[in-house]
Amino acid sequence: MVDTWLAHQLFKALPENVQVILVGDEDQLPSVGPGQVLKDLLASNCVPTVSLEHIYRQADGSSIIELAHEIKKGRLPDDVTKQQEDRSFIRCQTNQIPQVIEKVVANARTKGFTAKDIQVLAPMYRGPAGIDALNKMLQEVFNSNASEKRREIKFGDVIYRTGDKVLQLVNQPEEGVFNGDMGEIVSILFAKENTDHVDKVIISFEGIEVTYTKQDLNQITHAYCCSIHKSQGSEFPIVILPVVKSYYRMLRRNLLYTAITRSKNFLILCGEEDAFRLGIERNDEMRRKTTLREKLREILSEEEMAVEKGEVHQEASYLDILMHADPMIGMENVTPYDFM
Repeated sequence: MVDTWLAHQLFKALPENVQVILVGDEDQLPSVGPGQVLKDLLASNCVPTVSLEHIYRQADGSSIIELAHEIKKGRLPDDVTKQQEDRSFIRCQTNQIPQVIEKVVANARTKGFTAKDIQVLAPMYRGPAGIDALNKMLQEVFNSNASEKRREIKFGDVIYRTGDKVLQLVNQPEEGVFNGDMGEIVSILFAKENTDHVDKVIISFEGIEVTYTKQDLNQITHAYCCSIHKSQGSEFPIVILPVVKSYYRMLRRNLLYTAITRSKNFLILCGEEDAFRLGIERNDEMRRKTTLREKLREILSEEEMAVEKGEVHQEASYLDILMHADPMIGMENVTPYDFM
């Protein structure tokens, strides 16, 4: 999730005698910004690496893990549609996705699961199976005003209510909340009820309460359904993952792998089997063109030659040389807009 710019800032700020340990999963989604720093570091074979094999998120024997391993290999298991103890598949088409998810969520709620336990993930915002439409439907399931009158405030086309599950979209380090954090609206204060005479929404992020004025509400969105990109790094007891051909533009192996591995206990897949297969087969499209791997190998080769010639003391480590490698090599005059 670290792009080239951020990696450059990090390594530039570190003293030369510090040891850096990077932890990540190269098979998940790359950073939003340019580059694929972790993937290039691993592919360069220029830094020591250790692969962690033991799974702690899911229980031993989890079919979710077996599915994830098969996806990494580019295969869709024959039993993907077979009912498992911790996994199920519901066949449906795009226009049926909202109704299917509504029924799955309703069934989970009867078993005691809450909005915090259930996370719907989708790759696109628009359309009948998009994040926006699913959030609107799920708000009525989890936090309707029909049975219990709740305070609400309208922002554009979106209505926020007390009790809503929301997602932070921008970093606010001064408040202790960051992009991707999920919280709950605990209070709504109208302008006539406070001395500032402005509408306020108070959101709790795991005990950290942050106050938003109405004009700040562009910093949040509903989180009953969120993008797979925003879910990266999180885990949820239940994940509901719709995959249909209308998502075609976004379907790729690392996207599906990331979504599936967010699930801790139960994974409910819904959609079209062909769409899953299509996504798993698409692994090389939109491959990022970077030169970090080649530059690292070049630096290591130059270091080895210098040692052989006696220009560098034998005990000098190539890691010391790597500390001076500029991650921005080859990125002169390139901006994120060049990739849009």
